Amino acid sequence: MRSHHRVAAAVASLALAGGGLLGLAPAAAASPAGLSCSTPRLLTGSGGHHGASVSCTGGAFTEFIDCYKAGYGTYRHFGNRAVSGGTSTTWCDIGADVTGVGVSPS
Repeated sequence: MRSHHRVAAAVASLALAGGGLLGLAPAAAASPAGLSCSTPRLLTGSGGHHGASVSCTGGAFTEFIDCYKAGYGTYRHFGNRAVSGGTSTTWCDIGADVTGVGVSPS
């Protein structure tokens, strides 16, 4: 299975499990603190690193992603703070895969 397919499967699994993650919830679904967010967009950088971006309305927010790297484990990276209508983007380290995507009000 290709890496980006594993990422999509992992994010979809986490979305079904809930756990406070935004996951792949539709834009109309309730998000943290009244935010209305788009479906996260998975990204692949020029160096082969993986990331995600999400846009929200209803207040300022910061995206976070959970990353997994073999030999290291799971860790969390936070993206830029964005205002309502903006986009927050976050990247994992090279060699790591995105395992979850979420937002927190900021």
